[in-house]
Amino acid sequence: MTLTTIFFNIAISISLFFALCFIVLFVAYMMIYHRVNKNFKAVDHD
Repeated sequence: MTLTTIFFNIAISISLFFALCFIVLFVAYMMIYHRVNKNFKAVDHD
Protein backbone atom coordinates (compact mmCIF):
# COMPACT_ATOMS: atom_id res chain seq x y z
CA MET A 1 0.00 0.00 0.00
CA THR A 2 1.30 3.42 -0.91
CA LEU A 3 1.05 6.47 1.30
CA THR A 4 -1.81 7.83 -0.83
CA THR A 5 -4.03 4.80 -0.28
CA ILE A 6 -3.29 4.84 3.46
CA PHE A 7 -4.35 8.49 3.78
CA PHE A 8 -7.35 7.85 1.51
CA ASN A 9 -8.51 4.98 3.74
CA ILE A 10 -8.05 7.13 6.84
CA ALA A 11 -10.08 9.95 5.27
CA ILE A 12 -12.84 7.57 4.18
CA SER A 13 -13.07 6.02 7.66
CA ILE A 14 -13.23 9.44 9.34
CA SER A 15 -15.91 10.60 6.89
CA LEU A 16 -17.99 7.47 7.50
CA PHE A 17 -17.59 7.91 11.26
CA PHE A 18 -18.88 11.50 11.13
CA ALA A 19 -21.70 10.52 8.78
CA LEU A 20 -22.77 7.78 11.20
CA CYS A 21 -22.64 10.20 14.15
CA PHE A 22 -24.70 12.72 12.18
CA ILE A 23 -27.36 10.12 11.36
CA VAL A 24 -27.57 8.91 14.98
CA LEU A 25 -27.81 12.45 16.37
CA PHE A 26 -30.37 13.45 13.72
CA VAL A 27 -32.61 10.50 14.59
CA ALA A 28 -32.31 11.30 18.31
CA TYR A 29 -33.12 14.96 17.60
CA MET A 30 -36.22 14.02 15.61
CA MET A 31 -37.45 11.69 18.35
CA ILE A 32 -36.94 14.32 21.06
CA TYR A 33 -38.49 17.05 18.86
CA HIS A 34 -41.64 15.00 18.21
CA ARG A 35 -42.04 14.12 21.90
CA VAL A 36 -41.66 17.74 23.01
CA ASN A 37 -43.94 18.95 20.22
CA LYS A 38 -46.59 16.39 21.22
CA ASN A 39 -46.36 17.53 24.84
CA PHE A 40 -46.77 21.19 23.87
CA LYS A 41 -49.78 20.40 21.67
CA ALA A 42 -51.45 18.72 24.65
CA VAL A 43 -51.36 22.03 26.54
CA ASP A 44 -54.33 24.26 25.76
CA HIS A 45 -53.07 27.72 24.79
CA ASP A 46 -55.59 30.49 25.47
